Amino acid sequence: MSEKINTLIQDLTIFFIKENYKKYLDNNNINSIPENKLISIIDKLYIEKKSNLKEFIKNSLKEILKKDYIGDLVLENIFIEMFNNELLCKNRLVIEIKLFQEKNKNQKINYDNIL
Repeated sequence: MSEKINTLIQDLTIFFIKENYKKYLDNNNINSIPENKLISIIDKLYIEKKSNLKEFIKNSLKEILKKDYIGDLVLENIFIEMFNNELLCKNRLVIEIKLFQEKNKNQKINYDNIL
């Protein structure tokens, strides 16, 4: 797999995760997920959204790459590799969300201090 495809899949995955995270916050009328609930919420969302993520990546790659699309079979093999270790995937998501929440918290604090 080319480095371009690998980077594209990573970027699309992170985008998908962050958008669903924001949607979760809006739907639950909260500003962040408490750390003691983060693992259980990520676990639930991972199970619910895994097939949506695959479809999102597939459709996005087709749209972005057009005639250079890698093909469904190659992409399915990438998905098998990507989702081979669910515990690792979920742990990575927890880390990404923690970092994202911390970054947003710091940005809001900095922004408030400017005003």
